[in-house]
Amino acid sequence: MPSVRLPKISIVMPVLNRENTIEKAILSVLDQQYPDIELVIIDGGSSDKTLDIIKRYEKQIAYWHSKPDGSNAVAANLGIEMASGELVALLMADDWYEAETLHKIGQAYQRCPDADMFTCGGRIVYWDEKSQCYKARHVYSGARRMELAVTNICFDVAAAICCRFVKKSLFQKIGSFQPFDAQGRHMFSNDKEFLLRALLHRAKNVYVDYVGHNYLASKESSTFGNHQENILRLCHEHMTLAERFLRQPALDSRLRILFRYWYNDQAARLVMYHLLDRQWRAARNVARYAIKQSGWRWAAAFCLTAGKIMLRKCFRILRRACYGVCGKDPHALVVSAHSVSLPK
Repeated sequence: MPSVRLPKISIVMPVLNRENTIEKAILSVLDQQYPDIELVIIDGGSSDKTLDIIKRYEKQIAYWHSKPDGSNAVAANLGIEMASGELVALLMADDWYEAETLHKIGQAYQRCPDADMFTCGGRIVYWDEKSQCYKARHVYSGARRMELAVTNICFDVAAAICCRFVKKSLFQKIGSFQPFDAQGRHMFSNDKEFLLRALLHRAKNVYVDYVGHNYLASKESSTFGNHQENILRLCHEHMTLAERFLRQPALDSRLRILFRYWYNDQAARLVMYHLLDRQWRAARNVARYAIKQSGWRWAAAFCLTAGKIMLRKCFRILRRACYGVCGKDPHALVVSAHSVSLPK
């Protein structure tokens, strides 16, 4: 039986005004030394020095353009449509790959050419001003945690679309990302929505045991920047997605229970956030609607979710206290030398 060749891998990079980070992202692709890479950059009309940096490497970029597109998801969809590789991955312009990432993915493809998706581990990192290096805030890896499952996609950071190298044929089969919500606003949860569609289409995911992707959490981040408005929108989006998938007629009982719990959990979080902000009317309206949808099950979900939120807050307070006493954050791991060696 003839061996399967290494696949062509297309990296799609949506970007808007990322002059401080895009060079590191580009270099992490170009330095892979993988035999068949295609880098596609879709710029949304940057007004800083982002375009100057892109032009510096344009001979090694398969395609790029700069024009307003409305959102990262629109840019991603444009790049996916243009990509010619068997595998397509998204790399945001403030993130980067580790040195062996594409080789590991390509080798997994050779072993399982019938798979629809190949997933590596990843880490959420931040720039530490004191030590002047990147540190890992959170590492997510392991076959079970990175499995294409509702519990991972809905309740864990492991949704991590940028850790997933997707066959172009899967995008063609189930469609790309949903850029906007029902109100026409940029949708934060389009990665979860896509992965849930892939799950319901029984996409085959192969885990690659390598922490190959770094996600930079910054104050500007929509999901990690601790913006209250964005947190509330995420809860609304998740409730809407849960309701939508619950309407699927072929949904089995286990998935129906999980989607119903996801809905109740997000509604409970929304009520809690409104109560903490003293938005009594908003909290009451969400609670009424949730009780109408789920009855007593929502009350149980509210108690469970409220307990988790309060425990997490207590843990954070204790962690800060520990950091203040010992002067060292026990959860901050220095990122690999390859990552730190790239320009900030």
